[in-house]
Amino acid sequence: MSLDHGHQEFDVQAHAHILELVASPLWIYDCTIKRNLWGNSAAMELFGCREQEVFCVSQFDDRGVWAPEDVLTWTELNNNIQTEVQDGKKEIKLIVKSDRPAPGLLALAKGNIVVKALFKPLAITVLGVERVVSLVQIVEQHSADAEDNHLRMVEMCDNHPMFQFLFDINGNLLAANKRAMVNMTEHLGACRRYTLKSYLSMGESDGEVSTDDMYHEAMKVIFEEKKPCHRFPQLRASKRIPGKYRWVLYEMWPLTDPITQQPCALVCEQNITQVKSLEEQFRKQNQRLEEQLEEALAQRDMRHKSAIDIDTPADKTLKLLDKIMRGHEVAAKEAMELHDAIVRSGDLRQPVNFNEQVLEQSQSCLMDQEVGHSLIQLLSSRKTAVQERCEGDDGPTSSSGNHHVPSGEQVPDAQDIIQFTRNMPDDVMTMLFEVDSWQFDAFKLMDVTGGRPLSVLAHHLFKRYDLIDKFQLDEMRLVQFLLRIEEGYPSNPYHNRMHAADVLQSLHVLLCQGGLRQGNICDDLSMLSCYLAAIIHDYQHKGVNNDFLVRTGDNLAILYNDRSPMENHHLAATFQLLNSDQYNFLPKIQHKAMEAIRKQVIEMVLATDMKQHFAIHSMFQAKMQSLMGSSSTSAAAVASSRGSPQNSSPLLRVLDDDIRNLVLQLALKCADLGHLSSPRRVHKKWVHALEEELFRQGDCEKLSGLQVSPLMDREKHGITKSQVGFFDIVALPLFQSFAQTFVEASPMLEAVRNNYNMWREEAAMGPAPSLSQQQAARMMRPSK
Repeated sequence: MSLDHGHQEFDVQAHAHILELVASPLWIYDCTIKRNLWGNSAAMELFGCREQEVFCVSQFDDRGVWAPEDVLTWTELNNNIQTEVQDGKKEIKLIVKSDRPAPGLLALAKGNIVVKALFKPLAITVLGVERVVSLVQIVEQHSADAEDNHLRMVEMCDNHPMFQFLFDINGNLLAANKRAMVNMTEHLGACRRYTLKSYLSMGESDGEVSTDDMYHEAMKVIFEEKKPCHRFPQLRASKRIPGKYRWVLYEMWPLTDPITQQPCALVCEQNITQVKSLEEQFRKQNQRLEEQLEEALAQRDMRHKSAIDIDTPADKTLKLLDKIMRGHEVAAKEAMELHDAIVRSGDLRQPVNFNEQVLEQSQSCLMDQEVGHSLIQLLSSRKTAVQERCEGDDGPTSSSGNHHVPSGEQVPDAQDIIQFTRNMPDDVMTMLFEVDSWQFDAFKLMDVTGGRPLSVLAHHLFKRYDLIDKFQLDEMRLVQFLLRIEEGYPSNPYHNRMHAADVLQSLHVLLCQGGLRQGNICDDLSMLSCYLAAIIHDYQHKGVNNDFLVRTGDNLAILYNDRSPMENHHLAATFQLLNSDQYNFLPKIQHKAMEAIRKQVIEMVLATDMKQHFAIHSMFQAKMQSLMGSSSTSAAAVASSRGSPQNSSPLLRVLDDDIRNLVLQLALKCADLGHLSSPRRVHKKWVHALEEELFRQGDCEKLSGLQVSPLMDREKHGITKSQVGFFDIVALPLFQSFAQTFVEASPMLEAVRNNYNMWREEAAMGPAPSLSQQQAARMMRPSK
C-alpha cells in the first residue's frame, strides 16, 4: 500500500522511519470501512497496541458492547467526519474523553485523559485505486487531573435545572444537557433529529407572532445581526398534567462550535410561570390602586360632575381606547354598551339619549318638566313629542319680516368717536382700565360711554394692541364700521350692544389673561379675527331664537335651510358691509390673510349656536386629551408650566391651524356666556334681561297662535328657575374643560361656580313668585 499526499506517491513502510519522527500520535483512519489503516509508534503507545494488526482492528465490530447512546454518538461523529473530511476535503477538530468512544480512537492506554484530535483529508492509492481517508493527529492531550474542573462543569451543565441546547446555523441540534433531552423526548417523542423549529413548536407564542415567525426572528437576530442575546417568552402545555400551562423564557447567545468551528446558538430555557403570575398579580394590584387613586382624587377634585351623562359616543369610544392602551381590562359589558350607544346615536358628537336623560332628570326638585323641555329646545337638534305637537298647532307658517329691526338712528360721525377716544372722560378711562378684569360691568360701560360701549371698547382695544398700524387698517373706516355694527344691534333686552361689548371684553380677557395670547395660539392676526368675531357675533339679532324662526318660516330660516339661520345672518350681513367701500377698513390686508380672517370669524360665530354645543365641546375635549395625554393628567401638565410665559401650555408647540381654530371657537363660546362669571349682582341683571327677551318671544308666539315655548310664558316662571340645570349641563362642563386646558383661565371658572352655588341656594329655598303671581297677590291685599 502506498500513500499519495500532494500528488506524490510514497510507500508507508518505506517512509515509516520518517513518520516515526513525529512525536505526537499520528495515524490514518477510513470512515468507509470504519477502521484505522496505519499508525505511528506514538499512536500505538497512546492506545496500548504492540502490533499494527491490533491497532487496525475494526471499531465497527466493537460497538456491540457500547451503550445505545454511545452507539448513536459514535455513528453521528463518523458520518460527520466522512461528510466534512473525506467528502468535503475539510479539516475538523474533535475533543474526546477517554471514556467516550470516537471514530478512529481506541481505548486509551493512559487512563482517564482528554485529547483533541485533528482530522485532515489524505489521498491514498490502494492497488491502483485512489481514495480519500482521514489523517488523524493528536494535537492536545491533557490528564484528567488538569480537566477536573472542566468535567465538573460538564456535570453541572448536564444536571442543571435550566434546559440548555446548542443548535447550528441550520437550526439542527448539536448538543443538549440531560434534563433538556428528557424534556425534548417527553414532548416530541423518540425523535433523533431535533431542530430548533420543532423545539419552538411545543408551545404558543406570547402575542400574535407564530412559532415560525419566532424561529425566523431568532435565526436572523443570532446569525445575521449577531446580537449578543435574544429573549422571547412562550406558553407551553404540560404533558404530565393535562390542562396545565407554564410560561418559558428562551435566551439565545451566539457561539462557535468547538468541534466544527462553525457558528452556533446556545439556547437556554427558563420556567417563568411564577414570574408571569407575579406580573399578573402586580398588574391587577396596580390597576386596583389606580382605580382607588382616581376615586380618591375624584372625591377631592372640585371638577363639576353633570347630573346627566353628557359624554358623546365619540367621547366614550376615546375613553375606552385610552383604558385599553393603559393596560386596563375592558369588560364585555362596557364594549356592548359602547356598541349600543354608537348604533342608537344619530350623531356621534351628541350625548346619547340626551332628551330622555333630561326629561328623566326633570322629575327632580331642581329641574321641573318645563325646564327640561327648555334645555332640550336650546341644546338638542332632535325634537320631543311636545315640540312636535307645538309645531303642529294651527298658526302662521311664514314670517312677514316684522321681527327685522331697522338700522336705527343716523350713524354719528366717525371723527367724533376718534376724538372722544383721544380725550376720554375720567369715568370712561376708569372703566377701560378695568378691561383686563375677570369680572366686568358692561352696564356701567354703557352709561359712561353715552350708549356707545361697543364702538368705544373695540376702538380702544384695536389701538391698545397696535392692530391699526400692524395691519395698516383704515382707522376712519374702522370707526365707521364699528358704529354701523353698533347701530345694527337692536334694543333687545339681552341681545344688544351691551351684550356685544360684554362678550368682546370677556374674550379679550381669555386671550390676554387666560393663556392664549402668551403662546402661539393667538397671534396678532388671530387677535384681529377674534375681536371682529366678538363684535359682530349677534349683529342684527331679531330678539328671538332659531327655533322660532324655523317654526314661523322666517325668511332667514328659508334662506339658510333652517341651519343656524341667525348666526349665518350675523356673518352674511357683516361681510356685506365689509364689501362696501365705506366700511371696508381692511383694504391693505393681503388676500391670504383676509381668507384666514374670514374663515376664522365664520367658524367662531357659527360655534355660538347652542345646537352645536355638544359637538364642539366634545371635539375640543378629544383633541386636548390626545395632545396632553389622559384627562387626569392634563390639568397638572398645564399647571406645571405656570410661571413660564413662553411655555404657558404644553400645547403651544404642537397645535395646527384646525386645533387653534377649535380653541378659539370654545373661547368665544365661553365669552358668549361670560356674564355667568360676572359679580352676582351683574349676572342677575343679565339673566333677568334674557328672561324678559324670552318672555317677549312668548308674547309673539301667543299673538301668532303658536304654542308658547317652555319658560317663555310671562304668566309663569321664566328661565331664572332653569339656571341650575343650565349651569349643570352646559356652563360648568364648558368652563371646566377650558380651564383644565388653560389653567390661567381658572378665575373665570371659580366665578362661574360661585354663581352656580347662588342659584342652587335659591332653588333650595323655592322659586320666587312670577310677575302674574305678584300682581294677583297685590290685588288680594285688603285695602286700608
